[in-house]
Amino acid sequence: MRAIFMKIDEHILKFPKSLPNDEQQFMTYYPYKFPKVIEYYEQKSKELCDKPEEYAQFVQKEFLELRDAVNKVNELFQNGDKTDLKFLIEIDQKFNKIFCFKFWIINYVFADGPIHEFYVDQLRAFARKIVDVTDDIEEYEQKIIRFQRDLLQTDYADIYLAQALHGVQLIKYLDGDAQSKEILDKVIPLIDKHDEHDAEQIREMWKPVVERILDDSDEYFKPLKQVNLDSWDILGQPPLLVPVNQVRMRKNEFPLYSFLNHVVEFRNQNEVLEERFKNMKATIEEIFVEAKSRLSEEGYSDFKLSYEMAKNFSKSKDLMGNVDPILIPVWERDVHARIYEILSKEHTVRYPSVNHASVFGSFIWYLPDDLKSKVMSVDDTFFDADELSTHK
Repeated sequence: MRAIFMKIDEHILKFPKSLPNDEQQFMTYYPYKFPKVIEYYEQKSKELCDKPEEYAQFVQKEFLELRDAVNKVNELFQNGDKTDLKFLIEIDQKFNKIFCFKFWIINYVFADGPIHEFYVDQLRAFARKIVDVTDDIEEYEQKIIRFQRDLLQTDYADIYLAQALHGVQLIKYLDGDAQSKEILDKVIPLIDKHDEHDAEQIREMWKPVVERILDDSDEYFKPLKQVNLDSWDILGQPPLLVPVNQVRMRKNEFPLYSFLNHVVEFRNQNEVLEERFKNMKATIEEIFVEAKSRLSEEGYSDFKLSYEMAKNFSKSKDLMGNVDPILIPVWERDVHARIYEILSKEHTVRYPSVNHASVFGSFIWYLPDDLKSKVMSVDDTFFDADELSTHK
């Protein structure tokens, strides 16, 4: 275990009283509905607050449990009575418990909470120790800002930059396969014309590529669809995973055609972004060289820890977002839509903007008393994957 030279106050490791970006107001519901989540968080915060590698392993483990739990409840929903309001509320409550313990606690309480803020503050403090002081105060402050910006952007590709890097990777893949390259060479000039009249012709030309991508027996494109949870490079997410999941979710091939067109249209810009990313990694390396020369051994160790933990919080948000294609369609589109349909037969129900909090935030006013009680009563138990597949 590494020595800790900077002090992490106990109050930072406590469950926070509020969170930024809490748009769905889970902080007003989850700690009361599922009070064990407080104990769970505080245990993990003490164990992992200064251990980047262990935190990364924890997040990957939680993601696997999250994905498996959602699949279990999805299956329970598909096999249940979708006209039974009590059953639908039960499914919603299961999703809420999964979301609370396996997603919200990481994506919000860790990644947007006081521990992350602590490490960001540490990086700001280190910036003033590493950056050269100048007589020009404004110039010095600008250097500090650039230093902070570079560090907080990190040498990790967030979900937006990853899309650009995925585009570069896919173009290279298409170019490396004889059949795909022949199609690519014909499609590029048409897409570069930006003539909407060519849209149908472009779609027909892409069709053999789309068929191969969606064919699970095609070995060439398979690596571009498989998640590698052993690596966090580019989210641990291959280029084709999102569009292929969208195709399966929507039962429509449009997302994949759109993705291929987008990759070709912005290929030059994506290459520029890839170069910037490489430059950013080089900039971070230079900062670390400078930090090592200016800080004590203990100070450098704490600087490195602050950087790795801050980076991990960004990574964790992106990794956990991989559950969206299997969680959102069932929970928000199917379960909540059916609850709304049933309640609307007897009440003038305002359908809320689509979100996970619909039942306790909006629908609860129209539920029968026994179901209101079910939604608002305390569940004083820890997360248990085995209970998810049980219909009560």
